[in-house]
Amino acid sequence: MTQPKTSFQRRTIFIKKGLQLRYMLLITVSVLCGLAIMALELTATLNDLFDAYPVLVQPIYDEFIPIISSFFYKISIYILFVIIISAILSHKMAGPVYRFEQTCKAIAKGDFSQRVHLRKGDRLQELQEEFNKMMDVVEERIKNKPQS
Repeated sequence: MTQPKTSFQRRTIFIKKGLQLRYMLLITVSVLCGLAIMALELTATLNDLFDAYPVLVQPIYDEFIPIISSFFYKISIYILFVIIISAILSHKMAGPVYRFEQTCKAIAKGDFSQRVHLRKGDRLQELQEEFNKMMDVVEERIKNKPQS
């Protein structure tokens, strides 16, 4: 006997804080590394241009310092945006992991009618389907097992 599919809303962003923070850190560090590589490449290119054409590039180089502070301000906003997006993405992964853990705990206590029900848009939908099929087979075998 399967339970009816219930509709639920998660009220918190951090369901599995450790997993989500590691995921967010990985995304943020990856973006920062990409930005650092781009900044180094830009600096190297400007230095090469300045060495090759000092008179031509000097006006651009003089304007570069004021532009850099604006650049760092924009990068800070961009990083904040990346952190928010990574929190949302990590929630889509951590929520299903949490739901699987809770369902497994209930099954471990002997309730073989438990199934995993994920929200639309959550990750691990295929795993949910396979897990629920597995539990259907397990529950059926337990029901059909001859009594000793």
